[in-house]
Amino acid sequence: MSQESQLKRQGIAASGGVCRGRVHLLDKKHLHVPQHRVSKDQLEAELSRFESAIVQTRKELKAMHQSLKEKVGSQHADIFEAHLMVLEDAALLQETHQMVRDNGCNVEHAYWSISEKYARAFEAMEDDYLRERAVDLRDVSQRVLTQLMGQQDDMRLYQLKVPSIVVGHDLTPSMTAMLDRNMVLGFATDVGSQTSHTAILARALQIPAVVGLHNISQQLREDDFVLLDGYNGMVVQNPSDQILFEYGQFIRMHEDQEARLAKVRDLPAITLDDHPVALEANLDQPEDAAAILKQGADGVGLFRSEYLFLNQTQWPDEATQAQAYQSVVETLPRRPVTIRTLDLGADKLSHLVHSGEESNPALGFRAIRISLAREDIFQTQLRAILRASHHGQLRVMFPMVTSLEELEGSLRHLEACKAQLQAEGTPYDDDIQVGVMIETPAAAMIVDELAEKVDFVSIGTNDLIQYAMAVDRTNDLIAGLYQPTHPAIIRLISQVTQRAHAAGTQVGVCGEMAGEPVMVPLLIGLGVDELSVAPPLVPRVKYLIRRLKLEEARDFAAKALKMSTSAEILQATQGLVRRLVPEIMPMNTHDLSTL
Repeated sequence: MSQESQLKRQGIAASGGVCRGRVHLLDKKHLHVPQHRVSKDQLEAELSRFESAIVQTRKELKAMHQSLKEKVGSQHADIFEAHLMVLEDAALLQETHQMVRDNGCNVEHAYWSISEKYARAFEAMEDDYLRERAVDLRDVSQRVLTQLMGQQDDMRLYQLKVPSIVVGHDLTPSMTAMLDRNMVLGFATDVGSQTSHTAILARALQIPAVVGLHNISQQLREDDFVLLDGYNGMVVQNPSDQILFEYGQFIRMHEDQEARLAKVRDLPAITLDDHPVALEANLDQPEDAAAILKQGADGVGLFRSEYLFLNQTQWPDEATQAQAYQSVVETLPRRPVTIRTLDLGADKLSHLVHSGEESNPALGFRAIRISLAREDIFQTQLRAILRASHHGQLRVMFPMVTSLEELEGSLRHLEACKAQLQAEGTPYDDDIQVGVMIETPAAAMIVDELAEKVDFVSIGTNDLIQYAMAVDRTNDLIAGLYQPTHPAIIRLISQVTQRAHAAGTQVGVCGEMAGEPVMVPLLIGLGVDELSVAPPLVPRVKYLIRRLKLEEARDFAAKALKMSTSAEILQATQGLVRRLVPEIMPMNTHDLSTL
């Protein structure tokens, strides 16, 4: 095979693993939804047809839930519980009924119009996780429309004759859940992200996957031979013998790394000179708490409570929230669980906030500003957290605080909720630890005053970098300016740790920076006491901590604080980590010379 015929395409690594094989190409399905008038005397029959389609779709989703539960357990099968919630969403059903009655139109057109309205609203959101919920909504709506229109699913995907690599514009979560692991070697799609339910299911099923390849489904043909690298997000068409050989070495190296990491999972995160670092994990959904135990984390450093509110037409009540929080602490006994109060923006769940459209949601009505403006919502959540605190080691943390007044207002609400529960005779932890997130330059500048009022502070590096650098990292034109190693960011973190420690307050980092191995020695050297990372990253970060000396990290941080450019700091951090732990540094496609 000549080098010229070998073509590579870079996408997003969605599920780890390497495979090679022939392409099975999926056609992009275009569902044509009819539109026509329905006479008044036929409206009830039309709506009855809709109810039948909902019932049949509910049966399908429950069957998928059971099938997936048998394959990978209830933790991941619960994705279809979320799909059932979408299917039975009261607003979606009521608006469809209303449109049929008011406009006299067929139910296919009404349901498609309403579901697309909500899907487009999700797509417009800044948060990756929320944006991906548009895929789930369309997955469910397509199933309902298929029932209404009397069509059959495309079964070609489930009737493969030989093991293949599936390539298509997209795979819905329900299509992914039904994949035969013996016949599907891996898959590649034009669209998608790491946070999609499709990617989550691929990881659970241990199917290598690369998404976000733009037009891969148009560039490849049926039976093309490809190599798919789910670790680095790469697809190679017509790989050379040299590439196949080097990837063989890559696979052996990866297996060796996994074996090394497995040995430290249950060991403490402590440096060579006996300095302990609290290594915790971030959590989005209560049902994912068990995975944190398996990865060897010390607890939950960030529970993003707003994800409990997805697919809801009204705010979850106190009992519902309390049960969700309690389930997490009971899954993680004797481990701290930090719940961040609602971090919603005006572009997220605006149908619940009723805030109206904003021209710049990132600088608008969001997070603690919403909570302080809506005492009913805020106190309901605080009461639920306090009730759950009776069952485990809960901590509460306030997001997006920019002033002492906001923090003091939040603390007053917390004390008011304590007084209410005490008067009712409801048990709670009166000594519950309280923290505040440092996400803006304003908070960083007044951290000494904030730290006096709380037990811990946690630096949200994602937002801190965005606001300090005035960079929207989702904007392709300026994404390169989003630089975690910019001297200003390093100095801000140093300032926060020094001032908080002076007040006797612990400092954590819960942004993506904490999970980057090359950043870990620098953060520890700057004085960070606690790191909270995505669960799969816990073993790698722990391995590095256990091969690091605190004094070495401090000396390195002192040198980094004197450096003048992002590139200089990044190069130095990479060099240090490669020297400390070359055996577990992730190999990427740049290491493969023939690429």
